[in-house]
Amino acid sequence: MGLKLDMNKAYDRVEWDFLEKVMQKMGFNAGWIHLIMCCVTTVNFTVVINGQPGGAFSPSRGIRQGDPISPYLFLFISEVLSLLIKNACETDLLQGINKINLYGGPTLSHLLFADDTLIFLKATTQNCRISLASFKHIASRTDNK
Repeated sequence: MGLKLDMNKAYDRVEWDFLEKVMQKMGFNAGWIHLIMCCVTTVNFTVVINGQPGGAFSPSRGIRQGDPISPYLFLFISEVLSLLIKNACETDLLQGINKINLYGGPTLSHLLFADDTLIFLKATTQNCRISLASFKHIASRTDNK
């Protein structure tokens, strides 16, 4: 079974506190984390309406597309998803595809590229049930934001 996830507006949905906690967990220096979080959280936007600038506003989450550091910060978030899928496979909660193990290759469970995720699982009732429940849980958390 193959699942393709396209993280809708992925950069816009990055929660700043989660990003900060991920960097802490990854062992980055506290001073570096503070510097990065200052870059992420001190953004202001102004919308031009009919050629005239409107009032400035500040976002409460997200990382800027086009900012040279944003793809790297998004990789930190993607790494969490990758580790969760890997852990689910290692604990037999999910079963990846291991046909290539006949030749000594690794089990394939997922591939990530930019904001797209491909998940490869054995087509079992358990994998379908767990995947569906997980996606519903994630969707319910992001739909409210």
